[in-house]
Amino acid sequence: MKHSPVNSSIIAAIKSSVSRNSPSAGQSLHALAIKSGLHPQPVLCNHLLNLYSKSGRLDDARRLFDEMPERNLISYSTLISSIARSGDPKIALNLMTQLPKLSIAPNQFVFSSSVVACSKLDSVVLGEQVHAQVVVSGFESDPFVCTSLIDLYSKVGCVDSAVSVFRQCLVGDSPLFNSMVSCYVSSGDCEGALRLFAKARRCSDFKPTEYSFGSLIKACSSGLDKETGQQLHGFVVKTGLESNCVVGTSLVDMYGEFGDVNSMEMVFDGISFADTAVYNAMTVACLKNALEETALDYFRRLMREGLSPNECTFSSVLKACSGLKSCNLGVMVHGLVMKSTFRQDLVVNTALTDMYMKCGNAEEGCKVFDGMPGRCTVSYNSMISGHGRNGNFDEAINLFIEMKRLRKGVDLSTFIALLSSCPGREWPVYVHAIKHGFRLNSMVQNALLDGLLKKGSAEEALEFFDKIKERNVVSWTTIISGLAQLDQHLEAIVLFKAMNSTETTPNSFTFSSVLKACGILASLDQGRCIHASIEKSGIMDEYVKSSVLDMYSKCGALEDSRRLFDGLASKDIVSWNTMIAAYAKHGHVLEAISLYKMMTMHNIDPNHVTFVSLLSGCSHCGLIEEGIGLFEVMVSKHGIEPLMEHYACVVDLFGRAGMLGRARSCISDMPFEADASVWAVLLAACRLHGNVEMGQMAKDRIMGMKGQDNPSVVIMSNMYSEVGKWDYAEKARRRIGVGGAGKEPGFSWV
Repeated sequence: MKHSPVNSSIIAAIKSSVSRNSPSAGQSLHALAIKSGLHPQPVLCNHLLNLYSKSGRLDDARRLFDEMPERNLISYSTLISSIARSGDPKIALNLMTQLPKLSIAPNQFVFSSSVVACSKLDSVVLGEQVHAQVVVSGFESDPFVCTSLIDLYSKVGCVDSAVSVFRQCLVGDSPLFNSMVSCYVSSGDCEGALRLFAKARRCSDFKPTEYSFGSLIKACSSGLDKETGQQLHGFVVKTGLESNCVVGTSLVDMYGEFGDVNSMEMVFDGISFADTAVYNAMTVACLKNALEETALDYFRRLMREGLSPNECTFSSVLKACSGLKSCNLGVMVHGLVMKSTFRQDLVVNTALTDMYMKCGNAEEGCKVFDGMPGRCTVSYNSMISGHGRNGNFDEAINLFIEMKRLRKGVDLSTFIALLSSCPGREWPVYVHAIKHGFRLNSMVQNALLDGLLKKGSAEEALEFFDKIKERNVVSWTTIISGLAQLDQHLEAIVLFKAMNSTETTPNSFTFSSVLKACGILASLDQGRCIHASIEKSGIMDEYVKSSVLDMYSKCGALEDSRRLFDGLASKDIVSWNTMIAAYAKHGHVLEAISLYKMMTMHNIDPNHVTFVSLLSGCSHCGLIEEGIGLFEVMVSKHGIEPLMEHYACVVDLFGRAGMLGRARSCISDMPFEADASVWAVLLAACRLHGNVEMGQMAKDRIMGMKGQDNPSVVIMSNMYSEVGKWDYAEKARRRIGVGGAGKEPGFSWV
């Protein structure tokens, strides 16, 4: 059928409106067609239908469709496709059922859209019915239909059906291949995805796209296969897609998962035009590697580039603020959120409450939570955990009660948050967890175990631990570390030995906890045995190395400590501080100072812990000038503001040397009020040098801060006895008796 010149011109103009995504222009053309008497023609109506569908104006499309006097396959195909993807999938399937009644045979586009509708409904039954019609109609090998079927079966977990569909088509079709790879990855079969790619490469007509690489790189990330991921990266470079945003985002995710920060940054720098998704990937990758400051830097770059942050951007950058405990930065991000379209977004508001709670600003966190237009289980879980972290235990319980009242779905995370947020109420919470079917859940059991240990109920925790039938590495590590923190070091070591008789393999946290116990007990032989176990297991990461180093140091095995320290491939501030503290504690302060100088030569900045060890060592060894020099360098060169511990060390430095006047002046010159620990140091120095008057003054200061302090009174009583003031000594001793307490006797491991 030939079209009139006017008709052809209007159709061309409608096509132009579609390409420019200009529905308003198309609507004007629609009005012109009606005015020109051309409206009822099917070809013209189909073009208008396509315009409304692609611009998302489904109501206008449906109205036009209902008014059309004559509808053909293209009319149905266009409307079914748009409604299946953007509207009500049930309506799309209902339109499809009308085709046989009109003697219209569906084409591949109708079938593909119908499968998409089934996928949106999560209905494998309806999908299989459409699949059967596909086979009867002869479209079972059509790549377009097969791609939709694979996506459907992948979504509902029918991997075998997806594989069966895939085998009906040629591997060379890229969208089909991408769907099958995504199916393997989503089902956890990363090796299957990589095998498929290897097979596809042998086909001469296969050309991988950016989406192919995106799915494959995700497979490497999920399967923790760095070597294959690097090979894929090389292939990406070979195909010239290294500057592509989709591929770059996947590579950033992968290298972030592997902890390869340098490669991650190299990939980012190689992307031609980074979009918001790439910046989000970099932010998330930095957070995975504890680089919160770097994550914030990328957020600042995103803003300078003029890109628009989305909900993922805001939630990630708020997590960075939480990690840094920087409420000020969080408030600034909150301001940006309020100016954006995400101010009422559920994910962003949950991230805001979490940030405020983790930064210790529970009041502001509650304000955000109370102002949320809607709350989900995750929001409540975050608030429960936050209240527990801030010591608001009653509020945490009240939120759980509110969840039950409002019939919000409580889940596993709810009970884990509650068990760590309600000290003293662990058992009632556990009863609720049992009622919800979590009695034998290992995460709940471990959370209960941790809660019992944190409140100091070691016997109760041990009794519950004995009742856990299936203990994993977390269970063992929780009980061992908990006992070590409660100073039950011998019991921790005994349990570690019991763990080694099971099939459970210790992890780095287990080893670190038991090594701490060995160090405190000065159990060098036991520590060496555990060190050997670590070497045998191959779990010698930086965290464990630092723990082994600390154990040898506390046991006085300085040669072993130094040998291990010198063998470290990379030495962080913790390693340097551990070794410096070991030398200082055992009287080798000159070696400690030498290590400090070596540390600065390696461009490692010392921190306040470094100088506490050095100053303490100088005070015990009588190196007054060296100690004063270190204190001055700490402030002038390294910009470290002295803390209470540093001043206590300086007071001890002067006090041990008999320079009590300078020690007293040091306390007077402190920029803040000295606490009882500093005055106790001065009191000990007065006892050492027999200065009763200054000792009395120091004791009075301590008593004013702490009330009855028996150790201080005992020291003063001894001082009075040494100078022959027996009456004063007797009065001091009587004061201890009136207080109802005595000096706790010491004990020795020797």
